[in-house]
Amino acid sequence: MTKLRCCRLLFAFFEVILGISATTHWVVTENGIIQSMSDSIFQMQRPYDLLSFLEQGNRRDSVNKLFESMRSRKAIIDNQFVGLHSASDVENGLHMSDIDCLLREQYDVELDLHHSIVLDGGFREGITQDDFYLNDVQIEEKKRVPDCKKTFPLDFSMHTFEHLSAMRDRKKLTQQQENGLMKYVPPNMNLSDLGHTVAYGLMLNNTSWLHLNLASIFWRIKGDAYNALECARRAIVKAPRQHRDIPLLTAGGILHAANYSSDAAVLLHTAIEYAPKESMHHLALANVYAYLGEYNKSIEFYDNSLKLNPNLDMSRSAKHNILCNLKLESSLSALHQQLLDILTELRAYHNEQTELLSFQEKILWEDIKQMPFLTSQDGIQDESLNSILTSRGQSCMQRSGDESILSCDIMSERQMLAQKLQIDFGVSLQVLKNVENQAKEIRERMTKSKITSENLDHFSQTPDYTKFSTVFMEPTGRPKYHNLEIKESPEPFEKPDWPSESYCESLMPFVLDVKQYVPVYLPPENKGYVTYLFVSELIGIDPDKEHPLPWYPPVCQVPKSFDRKYIPPELVKATTGYNLPDTSLTPMLTALVNDAEISEIGQRILTATNSKVAAPWVLSMLASLHWRVVGKPRNALDCLQLALDSVPKKFRDVPLISIASISHKFSLIDNALLVTEEAFKINSVEPMTNFLYGTLLHIKGNYSGAIHHLKQALRVEPHAMSGHATTMLQTIACQERFSTSGPGSSDIDDTTTWCIGITDLPEQVNKYNSREDESIQCDSDGKNCKRVECFAVSTDADFLTGV
Repeated sequence: MTKLRCCRLLFAFFEVILGISATTHWVVTENGIIQSMSDSIFQMQRPYDLLSFLEQGNRRDSVNKLFESMRSRKAIIDNQFVGLHSASDVENGLHMSDIDCLLREQYDVELDLHHSIVLDGGFREGITQDDFYLNDVQIEEKKRVPDCKKTFPLDFSMHTFEHLSAMRDRKKLTQQQENGLMKYVPPNMNLSDLGHTVAYGLMLNNTSWLHLNLASIFWRIKGDAYNALECARRAIVKAPRQHRDIPLLTAGGILHAANYSSDAAVLLHTAIEYAPKESMHHLALANVYAYLGEYNKSIEFYDNSLKLNPNLDMSRSAKHNILCNLKLESSLSALHQQLLDILTELRAYHNEQTELLSFQEKILWEDIKQMPFLTSQDGIQDESLNSILTSRGQSCMQRSGDESILSCDIMSERQMLAQKLQIDFGVSLQVLKNVENQAKEIRERMTKSKITSENLDHFSQTPDYTKFSTVFMEPTGRPKYHNLEIKESPEPFEKPDWPSESYCESLMPFVLDVKQYVPVYLPPENKGYVTYLFVSELIGIDPDKEHPLPWYPPVCQVPKSFDRKYIPPELVKATTGYNLPDTSLTPMLTALVNDAEISEIGQRILTATNSKVAAPWVLSMLASLHWRVVGKPRNALDCLQLALDSVPKKFRDVPLISIASISHKFSLIDNALLVTEEAFKINSVEPMTNFLYGTLLHIKGNYSGAIHHLKQALRVEPHAMSGHATTMLQTIACQERFSTSGPGSSDIDDTTTWCIGITDLPEQVNKYNSREDESIQCDSDGKNCKRVECFAVSTDADFLTGV
């Protein structure tokens, strides 16, 4: 035993020795004099300042880490710039190489998705020119116009699709004049003559579908959607089945021109059902689908029209035009994503430069004579700056006079360092602005003027990164549970006979699944942070004003590695690709900005993060909350790791509880319990922490420990977790009461097997899927069957109290 103790002491001694690190500052010269090294980091102007002296080593380490991070990030940015083309290069390259773009140029047909397409029926079998009554029309001094509403009443018809919103609101329809339909006006006849002729034909035969269809064309040319649709409706009703597709095409064109394109598609599909071999119907429907953005369908109907009429250059040109535009949009979208990725890295690089400038300010304030550990670093400057930054601090100019004199000023190491950082800072800022302007240009091309110039200007603005420190880096309010001593409350759950036996019996069978996952989020507000200000006033947008478009989600940078103690690989793997939102957390997110959409709140969080208006770890917590609400726990873990990296130790329980809750969601109970215990050690008062702790202990079978922590949560917050804590406490207390005297309880060594009996009718037993730790027990007569669940629980006192 003595030898073993000696070995342990020896091992501990070597551990201490090996763990010691030191920095040489004092040296003995050749003359035997002890003096400080000139290039030591501790060569300070005020060596008597003990705190600054002790902090200098940490400052050196921080700067070295910052340089390494910047060097790595710059390599990433350089790789991202390789092969990057401008939007013009992408567009020109596609137009010169893609077959669809080349074929589009062969057809001198401009793409017009509202191109006027009608049929007058003159070419159909069984219809002659005499049917139109275009000759022998009485000449009158005042030209008539066709008023289809006076021909015959038509309030409702099954053939005219009265259920469509455009039909119901036809009196409100508006459209532009369709001068392209003038080609259907007979030669030597103007528009007023056509109207007079059609009106005369309707006088002779007020149910002539040909004249009603021509009247609809007349009103479309005039730009009167309501009268045009009234004529088309009557033409549909009166047209024979073999010709009904013609007025349906006319009516569909009216609705499309009036921007009711979805309703127009319904009519055109019906027209195709009546006349599937009519190429113009397919062309019209293809234009409608292209306008609606359903390009696959539009290509299908363009192909159909070309099969029916190979000479239809309008279809062929439109098809190649759309395919070319789709490829261009895809290429621009990929380029835009590349630029966004570069922007993310540039902004992160810029943030690190800002942090480096703050170190520079600290260095100048400390009045350090030399900082070789700063000036000796290389690899972070842009190659274009090498000639500037290798001048060794000489600034020379030629003075005029009788003799040519070259005057040079020698800068100190501190001045040269400041110039290096400021030049690189300015160049990085300019690159950042250039990339953002490029992204803005591509967005303008892709969105087809859907974003206003005001919003685009807002998109291109670079946040003020010089405000590295703000008052909101620390809590500005009083913590919610500051120095709180938990005492027994006057609530009924403190009574020894609570809940009553009759209440517990009423729960049989237990309907509530108290092991069900309940999302838990410990808000930074509990620590004194006023988070709603971070996403409103501090970013310059009032809560009642909408954040300018576009809205992007608050994506957190993927950490190089996760803290395996809290976020093990199995948790990362389990959350990858998972898309089930924690909707119960939505009120916490929407409380940041009342009446705002979740996507807008996400953009506000992103803006606050980029602008560094508050403590980064708090903003990372808000971003993690957003991702949990939208159902992306993998993204939430990225944000939570960032929060862990920068959160002060006294607030570390905030991200830990979210990590534990996500672990609970994916049934990684041991990890969830470990992380919750860490959070509990930091702050044992938080009701969220006690609720989650109690929930996890119950899952592990520790009823007493679960009850203890749930009561602690309720003593601090009587309505903790919106009543979930009270409901869970009641049910677990009843389960514990029945389990101590229920079937199958016995003491073996240091463990107790607790069984919970859940009564079922015999014929209902089979509907339950028993787990491996469950069995079915019945009386000897086969009645009073129960599904029994058993737990083997240690009777150790510490385990039962959950400590």
